[in-house]
Amino acid sequence: MVKKEKDKDEIWALRKVISRPNYAVMSLLLQKSPRTTRELYAILEKKFTRKTLIITLRELSLDLNVIQPTHIRTEKGYGLGYRLNPKVKEIVKSVQKFSKIIENVRQI
Repeated sequence: MVKKEKDKDEIWALRKVISRPNYAVMSLLLQKSPRTTRELYAILEKKFTRKTLIITLRELSLDLNVIQPTHIRTEKGYGLGYRLNPKVKEIVKSVQKFSKIIENVRQI
Protein backbone atom coordinates (compact mmCIF):
# COMPACT_ATOMS: atom_id res chain seq x y z
CA MET A 1 0.00 0.00 0.00
CA VAL A 2 1.42 3.37 -1.05
CA LYS A 3 1.01 6.15 1.50
CA LYS A 4 -0.03 9.46 0.00
CA GLU A 5 2.07 12.48 0.94
CA LYS A 6 -0.14 14.81 2.96
CA ASP A 7 2.50 17.21 4.25
CA LYS A 8 2.58 20.52 2.46
CA ASP A 9 5.96 21.89 1.44
CA GLU A 10 6.90 25.48 0.58
CA ILE A 11 5.54 25.34 -2.96
CA TRP A 12 2.40 23.20 -2.54
CA ALA A 13 0.11 26.09 -3.56
CA LEU A 14 2.11 26.80 -6.72
CA ARG A 15 2.13 23.11 -7.59
CA LYS A 16 -1.64 22.97 -7.18
CA VAL A 17 -2.21 26.12 -9.27
CA ILE A 18 -0.07 25.03 -12.21
CA SER A 19 -1.69 21.64 -12.73
CA ARG A 20 -2.61 21.10 -16.41
CA PRO A 21 -6.29 22.10 -16.28
CA ASN A 22 -5.71 24.97 -13.85
CA TYR A 23 -2.89 26.39 -15.94
CA ALA A 24 -4.93 26.04 -19.16
CA VAL A 25 -7.72 28.18 -17.67
CA MET A 26 -5.27 30.77 -16.33
CA SER A 27 -3.46 30.95 -19.65
CA LEU A 28 -6.71 31.65 -21.52
CA LEU A 29 -7.67 34.33 -19.01
CA LEU A 30 -4.22 35.89 -19.37
CA GLN A 31 -4.84 36.24 -23.12
CA LYS A 32 -8.35 37.68 -22.75
CA SER A 33 -10.19 38.48 -19.57
CA PRO A 34 -12.99 38.18 -18.60
CA ARG A 35 -14.30 35.11 -20.38
CA THR A 36 -17.66 33.44 -19.99
CA THR A 37 -17.93 29.97 -18.58
CA ARG A 38 -19.31 28.73 -21.91
CA GLU A 39 -16.35 30.24 -23.74
CA LEU A 40 -13.89 28.46 -21.45
CA TYR A 41 -15.76 25.16 -21.89
CA ALA A 42 -15.87 25.55 -25.68
CA ILE A 43 -12.12 26.13 -25.94
CA LEU A 44 -11.01 23.50 -23.42
CA GLU A 45 -13.57 20.74 -24.01
CA LYS A 46 -11.24 18.91 -26.39
CA LYS A 47 -8.45 18.74 -23.80
CA PHE A 48 -10.41 18.08 -20.58
CA THR A 49 -13.71 16.56 -19.55
CA ARG A 50 -16.59 18.80 -18.48
CA LYS A 51 -16.35 17.40 -14.95
CA THR A 52 -12.64 18.31 -14.80
CA LEU A 53 -13.41 21.85 -15.98
CA ILE A 54 -16.18 22.29 -13.41
CA ILE A 55 -13.86 21.11 -10.63
CA THR A 56 -11.06 23.32 -11.97
CA LEU A 57 -13.20 26.47 -12.04
CA ARG A 58 -14.53 25.77 -8.56
CA GLU A 59 -11.05 25.13 -7.18
CA LEU A 60 -9.48 28.18 -8.84
CA SER A 61 -12.28 30.52 -7.77
CA LEU A 62 -13.42 29.28 -4.36
CA ASP A 63 -10.43 27.46 -2.90
CA LEU A 64 -7.50 29.44 -4.30
CA ASN A 65 -9.00 32.84 -5.32
CA VAL A 66 -6.88 32.74 -8.47
CA ILE A 67 -9.82 33.59 -10.71
CA GLN A 68 -12.69 35.85 -9.75
CA PRO A 69 -16.29 35.34 -10.85
CA THR A 70 -17.88 38.28 -12.61
CA HIS A 71 -21.01 39.11 -14.57
CA ILE A 72 -20.52 39.50 -18.31
CA ARG A 73 -23.00 41.15 -20.65
CA THR A 74 -24.18 38.74 -23.35
CA GLU A 75 -26.79 38.92 -26.10
CA LYS A 76 -29.33 37.28 -23.79
CA GLY A 77 -28.57 39.42 -20.73
CA TYR A 78 -25.87 38.67 -18.22
CA GLY A 79 -23.85 35.50 -17.84
CA LEU A 80 -21.30 34.18 -15.43
CA GLY A 81 -17.69 34.66 -16.35
CA TYR A 82 -14.27 34.71 -14.78
CA ARG A 83 -11.33 37.07 -14.73
CA LEU A 84 -7.82 36.47 -13.52
CA ASN A 85 -6.94 37.91 -10.12
CA PRO A 86 -4.60 40.86 -10.86
CA LYS A 87 -2.05 39.61 -8.33
CA VAL A 88 -1.88 36.27 -10.14
CA LYS A 89 -1.23 37.74 -13.62
CA GLU A 90 2.40 38.43 -12.78
CA ILE A 91 2.81 34.96 -11.31
CA VAL A 92 1.53 33.32 -14.51
CA LYS A 93 3.88 35.46 -16.59
CA SER A 94 6.77 34.52 -14.28
CA VAL A 95 5.93 30.81 -14.52
CA GLN A 96 6.01 31.07 -18.32
CA LYS A 97 9.36 32.87 -18.14
CA PHE A 98 10.83 30.28 -15.73
CA SER A 99 9.62 27.46 -17.96
CA LYS A 100 11.48 28.96 -20.94
CA ILE A 101 14.64 29.29 -18.82
CA ILE A 102 14.39 25.66 -17.72
CA GLU A 103 13.88 24.54 -21.34
CA ASN A 104 17.00 26.47 -22.40
CA VAL A 105 19.06 25.03 -19.53
CA ARG A 106 17.85 21.53 -20.36
CA GLN A 107 19.04 21.86 -23.97
CA ILE A 108 22.58 22.81 -23.01
